[in-house]
Amino acid sequence: MPSIKLYSVSDGPPSLAVQQCLKYLKIDYTLINVDFGIGEHMTEDFEKKNPQKEIPVLDDDGFQLGESNAILQYLADKYAKDQTLYPKDLKERALINHRLCFNLSTYYRYISEHVMAPIFFDYQRTPLSLKKTHIALNNFNTYLKRSGTK
Repeated sequence: MPSIKLYSVSDGPPSLAVQQCLKYLKIDYTLINVDFGIGEHMTEDFEKKNPQKEIPVLDDDGFQLGESNAILQYLADKYAKDQTLYPKDLKERALINHRLCFNLSTYYRYISEHVMAPIFFDYQRTPLSLKKTHIALNNFNTYLKRSGTK
């Protein structure tokens, strides 16, 4: 049985990113689905894994880590056989770290607030939340153009 466990939401982008990384690195792991809809992540038991009560959480043989971007960095540093995912070159790594920060601070945040928050919480969509979503998407497209990718 794998010593790595991933506490995950079945279709949450942060959880899916970690699952994709584990698959890319060919790491065996046990997937434990956490039902966000009924609040399984809000229990005292889950709080012991992650005081933020957020998903995903990686448990690597007793080492527990939350925040998908931190998990991705950890997996790449510990398990990658090369530098494809997370290069050692400072400028290349700085760009990757920037994109990971951009994802947390802007991209995923604004899209999630406009699209997901009204489904799960008492949050109203507004013209401002839509504008922020467009800003995030436009920034993302700019970064793709700068890197020469689609």
